[in-house]
Amino acid sequence: MEKCDECKKGFLKHEKIDYKLLGVSLGNFDALVCSFCGETLFEGRTFKLIEKAAKAKRLWGLNAKTRIGTAGNALDVRLPKAITQFLNLKKGQEVIIEPLDKKRFQVTLE
Repeated sequence: MEKCDECKKGFLKHEKIDYKLLGVSLGNFDALVCSFCGETLFEGRTFKLIEKAAKAKRLWGLNAKTRIGTAGNALDVRLPKAITQFLNLKKGQEVIIEPLDKKRFQVTLE
């Protein structure tokens, strides 16, 4: 058995892992999992299968760059269609915007 490179205490064992992306299960995939720290490693060919599953479920590439605009005296943020569809956002829906720090914020759907 191979020792874990992360913790140096546990051993890597073969398992099937339910891989989730953005909270959506993409299926079970072969992985090496540390018996001590739980570190999970996937081989390159497994990542290709994960990528294929993510693309099939339209979860691949949902991040996007956008610009701050204006609406009257306020600033607005335009969201790409793929993201609004994934989140099932509707015009007029209320959300909570909360700063995490000076560079990041979080949006919570009500």
